[in-house]
Amino acid sequence: MGFDLHTHSFYSDGLLTPSQLLSEAKAIGLEGIALTDHDTVDGLPEFLRMSKGQGIIAIPGVELSTEYQGTESHILGYGINYQDPKLLSCLSRVLASRKVRAEKILQLLARQGIKLTWQEIVKDAPGGFVGRYQIYRAMKEKGYINEDRDKKAFDYYLGIQGVAYVPHHELSSIEALKLIKEVGGVSVLAHPGRLIKDEWIKFLAANGLAGIEVFYPEHTPEMIQEYLHLAEELGLFVTGGSDYHGVPEERRLGEAVVERKYIEKLF
Repeated sequence: MGFDLHTHSFYSDGLLTPSQLLSEAKAIGLEGIALTDHDTVDGLPEFLRMSKGQGIIAIPGVELSTEYQGTESHILGYGINYQDPKLLSCLSRVLASRKVRAEKILQLLARQGIKLTWQEIVKDAPGGFVGRYQIYRAMKEKGYINEDRDKKAFDYYLGIQGVAYVPHHELSSIEALKLIKEVGGVSVLAHPGRLIKDEWIKFLAANGLAGIEVFYPEHTPEMIQEYLHLAEELGLFVTGGSDYHGVPEERRLGEAVVERKYIEKLF
């Protein structure tokens, strides 16, 4: 069935444990899976430990939230040495900055009549991560917004143009590319179809980007072909993944996968 190289556990903004992710991956017949929690590697020890003997390839990863000259981009790092002190020190600073950002978001939401406590946001989080989707779920749980299948409420409150949006300032895109390389990993641009223009992809490629996430649930067939051509033009390798968070009404694990032939660089 291929590899799903973009998943999240409850160590960032997912709902499942790393063990539960592995069980789901095996149940649907995935050949391999990567755990790429946002700005944390806390779930990787359990993920790699529990993958042994299960007949599924487990790839350690992380998704770094970055920004450069006002452009937000998410950089995936695969095959990283997740115990490297340089990486851990950087992620510690990022998580501290995320906490400050989340507090500002809560203040802006309060001005809109949406009052949430810190404990309501982080109640199920085993680590230090806090992000917009945790805030979004807390808003749902308290009845401030309904099911929101089209994500209009999310966009209104927490999207990039939202009334309570606070931008990332934790890590620049170029710093992220350098960091991933320094800790033995390979860097991949996540979901380029969301925000990223081709000129920006070319800029990142010129500054050390190794790959691009071509296969993604929100990418149309036309976008996939465009990114395949761009990857060939720029010498980038191709990946894919579902961006699965374990939320039933959202995307499914394995909804987007990549074939082994594209990702030999990861082995």
